[in-house]
Amino acid sequence: MKKPDDLFKLIKSLEKAEKGYFKKFAQTHNKGAEHQYLKLFDAIDQQLEYNEPDLLKKFKSESFVKQLSVTKSYLWDLILKSQRAYRAQSSKFMRLNALMENGEILFEKGLYEQALVAWDKAKKLAEAFDEKAFILDLEAWKRRYFVDLKAELWDTNVLPSFETTDKLLEQYRTTFEIQKIYYQITKYIKTYPDFRNPEHKQKYEALLQHPLIQAKNEPADFYGKLYFNYVHSNYHNLANNEKENLKYINKVIQLWHENPLLINVEPIRYIAAINNYLGTLSKFGRYTEFINYVEAFKPPVFNSISQEAIYYEHWWRWKEITFKITKNDIEFGNFIDETFPKLVAYAPYINSVRWMLIRFAIAGHYFKTKNYNAALTIINELIDAKDIELRKDIQAHTRMMYLILHFELKNTLILESITRSVKRYLQQNENYFVTERVFIKHFNKLIYSTNSAEADKIINELKVEVVEIFESNINEKIAFTTMPLSHWLDLY
Repeated sequence: MKKPDDLFKLIKSLEKAEKGYFKKFAQTHNKGAEHQYLKLFDAIDQQLEYNEPDLLKKFKSESFVKQLSVTKSYLWDLILKSQRAYRAQSSKFMRLNALMENGEILFEKGLYEQALVAWDKAKKLAEAFDEKAFILDLEAWKRRYFVDLKAELWDTNVLPSFETTDKLLEQYRTTFEIQKIYYQITKYIKTYPDFRNPEHKQKYEALLQHPLIQAKNEPADFYGKLYFNYVHSNYHNLANNEKENLKYINKVIQLWHENPLLINVEPIRYIAAINNYLGTLSKFGRYTEFINYVEAFKPPVFNSISQEAIYYEHWWRWKEITFKITKNDIEFGNFIDETFPKLVAYAPYINSVRWMLIRFAIAGHYFKTKNYNAALTIINELIDAKDIELRKDIQAHTRMMYLILHFELKNTLILESITRSVKRYLQQNENYFVTERVFIKHFNKLIYSTNSAEADKIINELKVEVVEIFESNINEKIAFTTMPLSHWLDLY
């Protein structure tokens, strides 16, 4: 069921060229009635927020206002119909569906040979896109033609079609099973992106024992290869195996570059692969390679505001890492000021977890530059976001930064209750590891410190313990690369 402002959101999502195309489309396909839809379209487009009473008042003399919900529903369908026409050549599914439908139309008109030609074109395109489901449908249509309408060449055409279908189903099932493993691992990584908990590592390694994930069983098809190599790359990333991680993530990038047609129709999946590659370079200190790659990277063409938003968010985080590498806080601050308005405009199209990561990075910058009130404003917003289940590490670090900020702002009266609350959160969300325990232990001492000298002594003791932990446990050190804990300790 559509919400009252869904039409408003759809119209606002259209780019200038798409709006112009819609108006021409409406005039072509709705002779004599297009004016009422265009009037409503323009009126909604001019609104900053959806206001239906204002529309009722504006069009009180128009007949369509008496059935505004019906008119809105028709306008919704008309916009989507225009979008299908607008995106006919840029969407792989629309291109495949058009060729399949051409074949069906010709078949139903009795032009069977012509239908087979259309389906053959569709099959070649589906093979290029590695869309097995389409090929299965096409093979079914082909068999129907020979079995129902031809009295010859069954063994030449029907039996090979069944064999092709059998092979496709086997590949489809294999890719599906690998994708299930990839999903399980991805959910784990996006919840706990480290191996600090031995049980988590054991669960991951158990998934790697699946026969389909063994090196000798790497699939031959695009998506099978993609998910297969991601599974291995992600494991070696968490296990801090630089050589193996690079081997598998490079295979992912190579796979995309060997299939440029898929880059054009799957630009966001391609950008995600680039992001994983750059994340690997950054994690293992390959900073020159990282910066050179970002500067030379040419993004594919995007055909929607949501795709643009997702790329912009990735690009923003690549620039953030660049500023961290070059340790240029001033330029990063200017970059935040310049780009944040666009980030806010793109926010509805950005995954909530990635939007959280961006704001956490900005809060970290304010924290490092001692703009504690600005940092606290963002941290409060992140704590209030109750609908995010993933990235437990960032949510834990958010609470720890919240505690540090109140300490720096000298909000001493609430420190005791905040410390208890943060400890409880860390324990309940499986984020109470050795560094967190040491952190809470020393904060419990800080609460009762009576002067700055005593507080400095406690913080220095915390620093010494954290340095020892980081030197002896690489997983602990890596877990805190996104939180400026070390920077805070170095201030004293």
